Amino acid sequence: MLRIKLKSISIFLLICCFLGKAQTEQDLEGISDSLITNLQKFYSEPYETSEQTLSGLYKIHKNIDTYNIKEQVAIYLVLVDFQISEGLYDEAIQNSHISHNMAKENGFAYEAVLSDFHLALAFQQNYEYDKSFELFKSLAELINDSNYEYLAILSEIEMALFYERIGKYRDALDIKLKIVKTKGDFLKNRWNPVYHRQFLDMSNLYNELGIKDSTLFYRELYENNIDESTADGREHFLLLKNKANIDFKDGKFREAIDNYRIYSHWVVERFNEYDSPLLINKSKAHLALGEVDSALNNLNLIKSGPMFLKEQKYISPDFYKLYIDIYQERGEEDLRKEYEQKYYKTLETYNSFKFNTLDNLYDIDKQRIQIENANAANDYRSTLNYLWIALGSIVMCFIGFVLWKQKREKKKFDALMQRTENKTPLSAPLEPSTNTTEIKDEKVEALINQIRELQVQGFFLKQKTTLYNTAKKLKTNTSYLSTIINTHLGTTFSAFVNDIRIDYIINELKTNKQLRSYSVKAIAEEIGYKSADSFSKYFKQSTGLSPSTFIRNINKEG
Repeated sequence: MLRIKLKSISIFLLICCFLGKAQTEQDLEGISDSLITNLQKFYSEPYETSEQTLSGLYKIHKNIDTYNIKEQVAIYLVLVDFQISEGLYDEAIQNSHISHNMAKENGFAYEAVLSDFHLALAFQQNYEYDKSFELFKSLAELINDSNYEYLAILSEIEMALFYERIGKYRDALDIKLKIVKTKGDFLKNRWNPVYHRQFLDMSNLYNELGIKDSTLFYRELYENNIDESTADGREHFLLLKNKANIDFKDGKFREAIDNYRIYSHWVVERFNEYDSPLLINKSKAHLALGEVDSALNNLNLIKSGPMFLKEQKYISPDFYKLYIDIYQERGEEDLRKEYEQKYYKTLETYNSFKFNTLDNLYDIDKQRIQIENANAANDYRSTLNYLWIALGSIVMCFIGFVLWKQKREKKKFDALMQRTENKTPLSAPLEPSTNTTEIKDEKVEALINQIRELQVQGFFLKQKTTLYNTAKKLKTNTSYLSTIINTHLGTTFSAFVNDIRIDYIINELKTNKQLRSYSVKAIAEEIGYKSADSFSKYFKQSTGLSPSTFIRNINKEG
């Protein structure tokens, strides 16, 4: 997996290691000014001379015993950084372990964590994804520790790359959005280009998800915020790749191929390696245009890469699927069968990492993992058999659920059929007023009798029934009426009216067969509701059943 290295980030990490925590003079103890100057000097070298720079570091490392322990850890960290940059991943892994152990044994907490970050990067570049992801995950958990906040954010960015790599675009996008939302200001202040590149990453992720508006929005946001004074010259090419991805998604394959070609040439010229996902897309575009030979050439470039033997363990199954399609198009049946076997083997490994390694780290449902792994590992016939078994289980579960639901609904329905028998909602005994303004019982009783009369007249079944209109009808004020209902009926005006309406319609539906044939909207309007949604909401809130379920059960009763 191509990871374009940000040397400016490395400079920042180095400064963090030596100076970033220098709240007191004690924090600088153990590192000589001359060594800091010499190590920082390596980062000022042009990229083309990095091999010479590495040679210079080896000379320092050769005499490492002449430095104190903290200085030795610093030398190892810088050496690992450049070894990763030069593709010497095995050496970088070994030296990261050394620097981590030395830092831990001597109580250099920050340097130990920084060693883990470099180790995770080396594992990632060496295609040891399971080890790399687990390390990045543990580092990301330090996000709320101010000592390691920046390293934790960078680790979360790397985790998002993993998710993007295995097609979990929504998970990758969630990480990016969280970083920008919760740590955006911090990241912007620490290193502006890293912050703004999250927008371009989000544009690519939205593009993969097929959300065009957001794709273009974040692309434009990135373009508008590029700071040429701090940019490192690659922005033009990153935008070119983004445009190629958008064209590819839109089916503009010729435009995508042209832009992919320019970007790929730049990558090879500058980093001396191929961007495999890019070449896979480019191959797909050629194949879509019927350019079979060109499609094959792009795949062969990936196979010719120096890291392919390691990369193929986690390469996208699309790589081999393209070979299958190409050889099928050419009528070369033997080669098609050969790559079909490789495809299924790769699919099994790829999904094993995708579902077992990553999801287990996040405690994702084990059953779903097993199902998806089984689907990936088996051929079409065994998959079909499995699906029949799964479908049978689902049907049985569904039948059980339906029977349970019907039993529960029946229980609620039986209770509901008894609910309105002899119910007189206005017959509650009068209680002494708890309001600061004493209300005489005689006056209260008279008002309640008036309310009862309005109920008998069907007043509360009309849409115009509001607290104001009711108070006006009773020739009183809203405050007084609300107090009576709250204090002596133990409810609010709204709940009081809803109870009357629901009790009324339950009785009506029980006795009026024609009413049961009405739509829910018509029934709602019949008792004063302006919408079917409001009626259904209050009915279910009050009874535990929807109106349609209640009617269906009444009809079953005959």
